[in-house]
Amino acid sequence: MAKIGGSLLVPCVQEWVKNPMLVVPPRYIRPDEDSPLNSDDTLISQIPIIDMQSLLSEESMDSELAKLDFACKE
Repeated sequence: MAKIGGSLLVPCVQEWVKNPMLVVPPRYIRPDEDSPLNSDDTLISQIPIIDMQSLLSEESMDSELAKLDFACKE
C-alpha cells in the first residue's frame, strides 16, 4: 500500500525560540509569480493594514480594532 501525504520533520515552535533562525528555510519561500496575491489586485486591496500602535491610541483604537476584527474573521 502506497503512503499518501505525510509530514515534514520540522522543529516545534519552542525549539525555534531556543535556536532562532536567521534565514527562512527554502521550503517556505514561494516565487512571487506563485503568489495568489499577484493574480487578483482586488484581493490585495481587501487586506487591511493594521497599525498596532494605533490600537493603543484612544482616538484611533476603534477603527484599528474594526480592521483587526475584519482581518481575523475573513
